[in-house]
Amino acid sequence: MRYILIVNSRNNKSNLHRFEDAVSYVASTAPDLRCRFEFRYTEYPGHAADIALETDEKYKGQVAVVSCGGDGTVHEIVNALAFRKTPVIPIPFGTGNDLVKTVHTKSKRWKLRDYLMNLDEADYRPIDLIKIDSFDLMGNFVPAWSSYFVNVASIGLDTKVQSDAKALVAAHDTPFTRKTAYIRAAATDLFGNRANKFTYTLELEDGTTVNGHNDSYTLISICNGKYYGDGFTPAPSAEVDSGNATICVVDDVRTMKAADLIVKYRFGKHEGKSGIHMYKATSGIITTRDPSLQLFGNADGEDFFGNRVRFEVAPGSVNLGFFD
Repeated sequence: MRYILIVNSRNNKSNLHRFEDAVSYVASTAPDLRCRFEFRYTEYPGHAADIALETDEKYKGQVAVVSCGGDGTVHEIVNALAFRKTPVIPIPFGTGNDLVKTVHTKSKRWKLRDYLMNLDEADYRPIDLIKIDSFDLMGNFVPAWSSYFVNVASIGLDTKVQSDAKALVAAHDTPFTRKTAYIRAAATDLFGNRANKFTYTLELEDGTTVNGHNDSYTLISICNGKYYGDGFTPAPSAEVDSGNATICVVDDVRTMKAADLIVKYRFGKHEGKSGIHMYKATSGIITTRDPSLQLFGNADGEDFFGNRVRFEVAPGSVNLGFFD
């Protein structure tokens, strides 16, 4: 198999040097494998998607795309490769790398060079994507804020935390900041305004529907993967090939209750707790209760807005490389 490695060149210099060291290790240890690598470095936002689409049209599924970036790079690539033959292999080369934590059981033990050295051992399987469609106040579809996502989408407190964490990294991009940005932002935002006025309707996996029961919530997360925000675990039971999404809704609770829940939420211990609602759904609609305020969400770390947001699971819509 030949590999097209799409490298996020917006990564920081220390990470890029680490990547170069890993490639050098492959060249000295497995030169035949290294000869089957082709490197494409991104040059502008959205370039990873353009390269992936170009690769699929050129090779017709006879090569694998290796996503050398974080969840945002994978997000671009899977949107280009949805319902196409070319598989994608995500390797951890970003800030959080949360999808890798879900799909690669060896992620805690492997170094970057281990992923490159074992590309020929990848097992390709179809996984689900989830489509987010955004609509404005007049009900018009907004393409710019609509896409597929592969890991987690959310609306509410965690989106603000994600946004603030990105701002921390942008202001001071160091390994320490990247590692701690999400938890630092969460600790700060926890004591701010956590109320988000929206309602929801979900179609569950058994065909029944459930409606939101409150006027405001702390957050709602729509999960294909288990983790986001550098290790927070909103959906410990989620599977990327189950045909449904795991939905976690957190009520608008008092500060002390929120502080207790966020600790449990980080480690996936929140299921069954008061103020937490978990569902398995195939589709759903989330609507703002205040038409003057748009919903603010993120999908795989990419921001979106809308007065109404619809999601739907697209089973088996992209081929992913696993390391079992």
